Amino acid sequence: MKTIKITLLLCLLSASLSAAVYEASTLHNAVSRAETVQQLFLDRWDILKEKNFYIDLYGKINWIFDFSVNTYNSGSGEYESTDMNLVRTYGSLFLVYPVTEFRKTEDDSDFLLSFSTTGFHYGLTRDVEIDRGDAGSETTTDYKYSQFFDDIYAVSVLWRPYIIIHAGYIFNKEYMPKDDGTMSYSDPASSTKKKFFSTTILEFFDFSVNINDERPEYSQIDININKLVSIFDKTKKTKKWKLKLRYEYTRAYNDELYDSVWVKTPKDPSVEDYAKDSAKLNVASILLYYRLTENFSFDAMAGFQKISQDIYSKETSEKINVSPVKEWYILLNYEPMDTGIAHFKAYTGMSCYWDPAVEIHRDSKSGYSIYGWIIGFNLDLKYIGAELKADYNFSNELKKLVEASDKWAVEGSLFLKI
Repeated sequence: MKTIKITLLLCLLSASLSAAVYEASTLHNAVSRAETVQQLFLDRWDILKEKNFYIDLYGKINWIFDFSVNTYNSGSGEYESTDMNLVRTYGSLFLVYPVTEFRKTEDDSDFLLSFSTTGFHYGLTRDVEIDRGDAGSETTTDYKYSQFFDDIYAVSVLWRPYIIIHAGYIFNKEYMPKDDGTMSYSDPASSTKKKFFSTTILEFFDFSVNINDERPEYSQIDININKLVSIFDKTKKTKKWKLKLRYEYTRAYNDELYDSVWVKTPKDPSVEDYAKDSAKLNVASILLYYRLTENFSFDAMAGFQKISQDIYSKETSEKINVSPVKEWYILLNYEPMDTGIAHFKAYTGMSCYWDPAVEIHRDSKSGYSIYGWIIGFNLDLKYIGAELKADYNFSNELKKLVEASDKWAVEGSLFLKI
């Protein structure tokens, strides 16, 4: 397995203090992590915004297996590979206060206030054996190295079906272990605070942005073609197909140590005070949903990219030829018609994803594009629901964490809605 690159402290049980190094792209990139937690927040609201509820409690846990972490043994003077698992836990709590009564149909209007909190926690874990002498030994799982916390605190106003507004802050924090291996959660090694804003207008236009240092860091625009058409012709309102156009802007490449590329020109990494350049990633996407039969449907997506500056590989210093296609996927769903009481969906599909960090993190250095697959199901009842899925290199997951290239991932989620 490829290792991940960042220097941290590790106390080996055997004796000596050692330093761990792993190649990080997304884990240490607060831009990417803020984008991820923002999208998770909006994805949950996208499911809930047409429903009537007072409390939504949602949680999921994701395991990515076989992170091979190089640890330096000062006794032998050599690096030793240590297998770790990355555990990511996500939770959200949405509280809704209906200022007016809940609307009875989608054509009615109502006015709601909501308070939301969302959190995403990343951490590497390892099984540790504890010797208890005559009492024997036991094995426990514990976090090692840095841990990352990404949180959103937001207030929402919903005047359905006319406008929805979310506003708040995103906090990205990294915590590093002390020399004795303990962790102090009151003293982050790094912390950023960003403003966050999102709105939906007439159910067809979505806009979201987060702002850092008074500049947009990530923004997204969605246009729901179905909803737009139905504004002018109510007879065109259909659930058989859905078409969405999307544009995304990200300050993605900034000549940071964790970046996989240099911007504009290769630089000498030994020079500490070099001038940093930056490049913006622009992605335009088409998303399509179509119901094939009463029980089967499919989802398809294609995203096309433009990077604002030339980028160069840090390993070879050669210019990277950027693919015009950033991502595509196709999913086949077994999805019986919603009865209003229960909604069940089983799905499988494949994808392709392009990123300059893919070549670093995959097992074989065979290019920047990588194919993947996914299989899963979800069950949505009136008050509770669950989802379970497994994937390998699927594009949606690599967008959240490119270090997951060529690694198995399993995810389960539960929710309670009242």
